Formats: sequence, C-alpha cells, structure tokens
Amino acid sequence: MTKPFEYVAPHVDTVKWRVNASNENTGSIQFNTADVRPETQAATDVSVYVEALVEAAEDYLNGDEWREAAMEATPCEFRPAGSEATGQQIITMADRSVAFDPRKNWDNETIDKGEVLAGSVIFTEATDTALVISHRATILDHNLMAGFTVQSMEQTADKMLRDIEHSAAGKVAAILATAPSTESVSEAKPTGKPAEIAEDLIDILTTHVNQTVGTSLSDFVILLPVSLVAVLERAAQRAGQDSIEDLIGAGVQPYTGTDHGIFMLPKLFTSLSYRERQDGSVWRIEATRNPNAQGWDLEIMAVVDIIANGMVK
Repeated sequence: MTKPFEYVAPHVDTVKWRVNASNENTGSIQFNTADVRPETQAATDVSVYVEALVEAAEDYLNGDEWREAAMEATPCEFRPAGSEATGQQIITMADRSVAFDPRKNWDNETIDKGEVLAGSVIFTEATDTALVISHRATILDHNLMAGFTVQSMEQTADKMLRDIEHSAAGKVAAILATAPSTESVSEAKPTGKPAEIAEDLIDILTTHVNQTVGTSLSDFVILLPVSLVAVLERAAQRAGQDSIEDLIGAGVQPYTGTDHGIFMLPKLFTSLSYRERQDGSVWRIEATRNPNAQGWDLEIMAVVDIIANGMVK
C-alpha cells in the first residue's frame, strides 16, 4: 500500500494515454498510483461514462423504438434528407343524397333540393418556421470521479430525453400558437379539485371538436402544459383509470415553457415532419472534449418542420 506523499515511479500498468475525441493527435497522460484496469477504473472514467451515454442515446433516438413512440405521441413523418415536408391531402365527400317519392314516375317526381357541389379538398402545408431541436450538457470530470452506477446513468438518460421531449413540444406549441390557420377558442380556465378540472377540460375539448378533421377526441392528440399533468393524473386515479390518455380518450403530449394553452392535433394530418440526415438518422448525438471546463460537451440535435396551415380549397 502506498504511503502519503511517497513517490511511486510511473510504469506501464499505472499510466494511461487518453486521446482527445476531436483530435487524435492530441491527448493527455493520466497517472494513477493503482494499476489501471478496465474493471477497476471504468466506474470512475468519465470517457467511459460519456461513451456509454452516447451509445445509449444513439440506439434509442435513431432506432425504431423512438420512431414508434414519436408517432404515438404526435402525428408525424420522417422524410429522407433533401426532400420537402409532405402536406396531407384528404378528400371530403359532398353529400349528394336526395329524398324522392318512389311511387311517382319521372314526369311527376317531386324531389327535394340537395347540395351537388364537388367534394372539398383539405390540405396542409409547412409553416414559415422550422424548429432546430438542440440540447447540450457539460459533463465535468470531477463530478464523476467518485464513480457512477448503471442505474444513475439510466436515470440521467431518462431525464435528458424527457427534458428534450417536453421542451421541444413547448417550441412546437409556440409555433402553432402563431400559425395563421390555427383556429383559436377562448374559454375560462377550469378551477377546483382535480376531478372537477379534468371533467371541465374534457367537456371543453369535446364541444370544440372540429368535425371536418375528426368526430371524437380519439381522433386527436392533445398538446397541453405540463402543469396540468399532475392534476389530470390524480383525476385519472380517482376515476379508476390507468393513465391520462384513458381518462380523456385521446393521446396526450405535455410541453414545458410558456403556457400557450391546449392544442388539439388531428391524427389525420401530419403535424410534425422530421428531417433525416444523409445516413438515415434523425438525431445527431455528439460528444466533444471541453478542455477549458475539464469535461465533455454532449449535444443532441434534430430538425423538424411544423405542418399546421390547414386550409379548405
């Protein structure tokens, strides 16, 4: 055992060469008094932590699991690099039904007037504002020198993904709030106990269903402030439901930031259009060494267009 202040000559087992991730021609020499072995140092090596975090983010965000979760949370599409966002075109049928008396012949037929206009076409286009989702965190060496566990890394990853999801949804809400064709309705904010608030909110949503793009709440995804999540979760528990979605009868996507109100996004229309990169991935995850801060900068980025300008032609 090494005594305090006792000089120990460096040798091959106690010296580790660390290469800078952004420049392979530079690096640093790390000297330990104990032997450098993966099984003894991995839990205190910041580079190991960052590498595992990047790999986990890559596997999830650029895998099928995230795309399925994204489509379930909000109507969206994933388009190849260089292509334009796809506007939806949905044909609406014109009611040409008429009533007539089958007992009369053609000459004496009495027929009620019916609408005979051709069916309307509802189409959407991208807003004039796209969104670059970019989040960065600096992981300092000294914060992890005491070690880390798999569970703490999982908690960190879950918190990062949740923050990105809710923050990005807040940016989408801000863009939707200013979209020229977003139909706005003002209602008094429900108050009272969670069950009462939830009941009033469901009534408000139900009475403002746009019959052109949906017939029930299940045809929409509800974008709402995160401050309502706890209230609605409690109301769901009181009602014996497992989730907010079961309580409302529609998909729910919380958002953070400025409260822009509640949005009803029709599932029949593409609301978000994620841009794929040249390699087919949607998200770019980068980790670069920050020597000034003695840590690593982890950045997660994606670009998405908002398809919200619904019009009738």
